[in-house]
Amino acid sequence: MGYYKIIDGEYIMSVGIGYGGIEITENEYNEIFAVIQTKPEPTKTQDYNLKTDLTWESYFVDPVEPDATAEEIVDILLGELND
Repeated sequence: MGYYKIIDGEYIMSVGIGYGGIEITENEYNEIFAVIQTKPEPTKTQDYNLKTDLTWESYFVDPVEPDATAEEIVDILLGELND
């Protein structure tokens, strides 16, 4: 078992401990994980992807309005649980 990262093009999708992805050293894992912990706070219209050069790239998030209110969703879920 070791440390790994999964990349897609120029983006780091995940890092982990175990099997999978590209094997990396513990030091590289710790470096990437430290950067992940500094991810800028996303907003309703902007989020961030981590690039392989360990910089954050912002991207636009199309806001999605829910089809139901929170109360309606709870009613639906509780109704399904009671069936």
